[in-house]
Amino acid sequence: MTTWGMFIFSICASTFSQYWQKKAALLFLSKPQFTWRQKLLSSPIILSFFFLGLAACSWLFVLHMWDVSHAYPLLSINFIAVLILSHFTFNEPITKKQLLGSGFIVVGIILLSGGIE
Repeated sequence: MTTWGMFIFSICASTFSQYWQKKAALLFLSKPQFTWRQKLLSSPIILSFFFLGLAACSWLFVLHMWDVSHAYPLLSINFIAVLILSHFTFNEPITKKQLLGSGFIVVGIILLSGGIE
């Protein structure tokens, strides 16, 4: 897989980790009687850690190939990906401020990481 492919994989895995963390939070709200052990062993938490581990491993591959000063700004794409995913999966609204902020993120990514070849 190419470095760009691993980067995209890392973004997706990180976004899915956030999704499962939100699912865990919702589960814990609906099941306040859960013990800490039940929470740690719940499917959403396990899946969250799984995707977080995949994201970390794929990110290490990316850092092996790219300078961190060029690669790290690209992680800001996570904010936009989570915003979009939360809108479609949890019916969270997207405000004008969030859209404007996402636009600034894109401009910042272009300015800061333009040196990746």
